[in-house]
Amino acid sequence: MIAYPVNLTPDSNGTRLVTSPDFPELTSFGNTLEDALEQGRSALLEAIAARIDEGAPIPAPSTGRHMVELPSNVASVKGTRR
Repeated sequence: MIAYPVNLTPDSNGTRLVTSPDFPELTSFGNTLEDALEQGRSALLEAIAARIDEGAPIPAPSTGRHMVELPSNVASVKGTRR
């Protein structure tokens, strides 16, 4: 498994904004902690897919309070370029 950190910031409307220190382009939100982490997982997979499509590098995971685990097949593309 590979895990990336996400930042969860409470919004004024009761949701949690999801961002990532490793993928600045990632933004999502969730209504609960569990929902925010699941939305973060989906957004991370999309961000990684977009970088692969663009031939952009995939960063190694940093550390953080909230870590999102990704499927093991994602680990095999980490750090690759087209």
